[in-house]
Amino acid sequence: MYRPKPRSAPNRRSVFLSHEQWQYSGNSYKRLSQLPEHILEGVCDNDIPVTVTKLDHYSLDPFCDKEQFFQDLKSILGRLMNFESRRGQDETGADDEQNKYAVSLFKSGGVDILVRILMFPSMFPPFTKNRKESDSDLRIKAMVLEILTKMTPTTVGEQVTTYLMEQEDVLSYMFTLLAHQKTFIIACQLIEDMLQSKKILLDLNKINNIQALIQCLKDEQLANFCRILAVAISDLDIYDNKSSLYAQNKQKRSKGFVNVRDINQELLLSIPELLPRLVNLAVSKAYTPRFPGMVSELDCWMEWIENQMAEEPYDNPLEDEMDDFIGGITAPTTAESPMQKQQGLTITEELVQRVEVVYVLGLFLLGKHRKKVQRKLAELKLAPGLSDLFDQFIWKCQVGRYANRHRMRGHNSACECSPEVALKIQFLRLVHSFCDHSDYKHLLLSKIELNEVKRINAKAGSLQLPNLDNVNRQLMCRGNKGLLTKIVEVMKKEPTTSTFRFWLARAVESYLRGNTSYCDQVFLMRRGLLQHVASNIVEHEIRHKEILQSSFDLLGELVKFNIEAFKTFDCILTTKEKFDKFITTVNKNLVDSNMFIRSLILSLELFRSEDESLKGSSINNTDYARNDSKLLQYIGNFNRQLDYLYRLIAIIDVQNLTQENVSCLNTTLVFLMFANKKNQLGKYLQELKDQKEGMLEVNGSVQFMTNFRDLLLFWQDHYLHKDKDCSALEKSSRISFEYWKQTVATLVSEEQDNECGILHYCVRPPCERTI
Repeated sequence: MYRPKPRSAPNRRSVFLSHEQWQYSGNSYKRLSQLPEHILEGVCDNDIPVTVTKLDHYSLDPFCDKEQFFQDLKSILGRLMNFESRRGQDETGADDEQNKYAVSLFKSGGVDILVRILMFPSMFPPFTKNRKESDSDLRIKAMVLEILTKMTPTTVGEQVTTYLMEQEDVLSYMFTLLAHQKTFIIACQLIEDMLQSKKILLDLNKINNIQALIQCLKDEQLANFCRILAVAISDLDIYDNKSSLYAQNKQKRSKGFVNVRDINQELLLSIPELLPRLVNLAVSKAYTPRFPGMVSELDCWMEWIENQMAEEPYDNPLEDEMDDFIGGITAPTTAESPMQKQQGLTITEELVQRVEVVYVLGLFLLGKHRKKVQRKLAELKLAPGLSDLFDQFIWKCQVGRYANRHRMRGHNSACECSPEVALKIQFLRLVHSFCDHSDYKHLLLSKIELNEVKRINAKAGSLQLPNLDNVNRQLMCRGNKGLLTKIVEVMKKEPTTSTFRFWLARAVESYLRGNTSYCDQVFLMRRGLLQHVASNIVEHEIRHKEILQSSFDLLGELVKFNIEAFKTFDCILTTKEKFDKFITTVNKNLVDSNMFIRSLILSLELFRSEDESLKGSSINNTDYARNDSKLLQYIGNFNRQLDYLYRLIAIIDVQNLTQENVSCLNTTLVFLMFANKKNQLGKYLQELKDQKEGMLEVNGSVQFMTNFRDLLLFWQDHYLHKDKDCSALEKSSRISFEYWKQTVATLVSEEQDNECGILHYCVRPPCERTI
């Protein structure tokens, strides 16, 4: 077979001869390692060229001295690490030296050579064919991954990750390193960095043998792998615009748009043992550190740290322990010190892994397979497992003998930070997602509590739940108190400004969502939840928007359609000052309180329409609702309803709609649907245009009504699409979704003569002068 004659290599000793040869052959220097040594030494005032040349030689020699190779890589790693205490550094110049070194290494072609070393098997196929990578090979690859990972936070970090993503088969090969003990932690970290830098989600189907890889991972490796799954099945990166619903809808409807998150979830859920293993990792693993007599989790952590600091010098030898080297866990303590296993990194890694597992379980509950996952997690006894895990949490973070220690820079005296904050938050998010419109939410109760709920339900009249007898008692929480009660008890003890109040309230609120459950509302009211949340708003100035929003959302679910709840509310708002304070808070924070306002109007209209079906029931108190309830009388005023309508519409427009404020649009529709049922839709629209005209600028009424119509056209595009599940609107309001659609269709009618259509009120007056 004819083979072309290879070009002669550039002259390694003479630049002149090499240049002369280039004129004839076109072949010249392409790498630093090809330059003569005397030239190489003068290229730069640092040792980068020499270092890169050494790496280049190593990368082309499968029989090189692996020990020396490792030491040279370790030297590079040391130059990229900052060993000085952060507390004693100048913030702006802390990492200047490391950054300069990373830039020089990148510009000198170091990253290209590191990738070549990483992809060693594909570089020497005859040598590596059918040859399992040795421990020394894996140690070297782990060190390469450490170096690349240390470069990602620098100014060339984005260029590094982009370069890695562009190299063929690099990403797939790095996935295989997740199955090796020495590389799985650091490979996972670098893959996560690479995926985070990418503009689109990774389709896991494009990774070779991904299902087989996941199945072969040990528990510790699978927990670590959840860092990658968290990126692959999250919807955070699906859309170019992370907040605007209008922009997201536009992208979703565009040609060629593929929801990669759902594709990845489907692939992962097809692995039968994945969810059982994740649940086991989330709830069954021993929880550390804990010490008897410690009143705070921070006390436990400080005790553990002090113990580790006392033992570490004796446990770790002063020479390199090459056999025990694990990427991401083994590290030098100074630039010249040997590599040692860092206990702090070990425990941090374990905690991070646990957080990621809980987070991934929550993400599985957000996709289109949510119902399937809820059922599977219920069968895997997630509820009792979470309840047992909850018992191990300590919620008083800053109480105890270490409360006055120096905190991290930027943390104030009220800071609740501890290593377990992230785990608690992800825990509560998982509870929220598991309960959200779920058929299995009652598993959060104990068997005794379920009996109590069933007794309440028996007296609920038309508000009875039909399926309480179907709850599988084998899957419920153990003991006297279920997880729901435990969460409520913690919430009642948390300070008003606590980091956790938002998540605690969200978890309980999701339990109440869906078909409004009178028995569950009363169950929680008996535990003082309504009294606690409402009094907290009346008695304190809550400045945190998230806490205020979650409080109002929870109140809305507690009082909806429940006359007993409104009576309890009246016992809280006993004076004019308290009532005015509460209403002022509602009005000053309309986006945050609009779900509560919606509950008021829904409840009022239900009570107004009650007929003989509720006679004889213990909850038949329509006279009270009409004449005595402060809140229901307040929301029943026509002018006040009109004022809320105007303000809710004025807050939003199509361009600024987000998942947070789109509820304002649905609340306006609730007002107008009841007006439509009473044949008063035209009256509301006319009054909305006329009475509020003085509050608007010239031509403002026309612009206001046009904006409202544009919002409803968006509503149709958003809610009437085939991929949108609208059952939540129907269940939460007790208004059929058909009537939602019908009312919106009437409001956006193209007929200008239709007095129930907004277009009728968008026509400029005949006398209006235009320029």
